[in-house]
Order: sequence, then structure tokens, then C-alpha cells
Amino acid sequence: MSRQLSDRRKTKELKVLELHDRGYSYRKIAKEVHLSLREVTKYIQTISNKRKSQSSTSINDEIVLEYRVNLLRSEVRDLKVERDNLKNEVNDLRVENVRVQNQLREKQLELGVMKRNLKYEKLSQEILNDIFTVGH
Repeated sequence: MSRQLSDRRKTKELKVLELHDRGYSYRKIAKEVHLSLREVTKYIQTISNKRKSQSSTSINDEIVLEYRVNLLRSEVRDLKVERDNLKNEVNDLRVENVRVQNQLREKQLELGVMKRNLKYEKLSQEILNDIFTVGH
């Protein structure tokens, strides 16, 4: 769970940096990314310190790469959730299939009983008809 929080924090940091590089004001960045003005300032100061030690291009490449990695991680998590949901659906369908098959067997048994009863009724009727016709 802490990894997800860390990934979300990094994604927010990267979004802050992306908007800062586009020239957004700190206040507008805070509103867009749903952060406090203090957090935005902190993120920008942290990256500014890094930029002093590295070239601007490598920092931007790093930001883009990390942003893409975080998006891919998010997609993988979403796919895992979707996979689990599909597994649950398949299991539910299997259970439903067994239930329907059991109902079908019960109905077939009921039908068999009804057919036998109809045969006995018909046979009884024939016997009664034979008895009455022979006696007349």
C-alpha cells in the first residue's frame, strides 16, 4: 500500500514539475494538482536543487520517463483489478451453471414421474374399459 502512495506522490510531483515547466503559477499548479501552495513550493524547490547538479535536459527526460513508468504501473494495477473481477465473474458463472444443471435434473425427474403417472393412468383406463366391455 505504501508503494501505491509513493507512486501517487511521485505522479503528483511530476505533474507539478510539468505544469511549472509550462509556466503555470504556483497557485494555479496547486489548484490543478489538488495540493497546498506549500507542497507545490516544496516540490519545485526540490527539483530546482536537482537541476543545479544536472542538466535541464536530463531532468526533463527523467521526469517524462518517471511519469510514463507511473502511468504504466497504474495501468498494470488496473489490469490486475480487472483480471480479478473477471475471475470472480467466471466463478460466479460456474456456480450459476451448476445451479441451473441441478434445476434441469430436478425438472427431468419430475417429468419422468409425470410420464409414469400418465402411463399408469392410461393403463388403468384401458383395463377399466376392457373390464366394462367384456362384462357387457
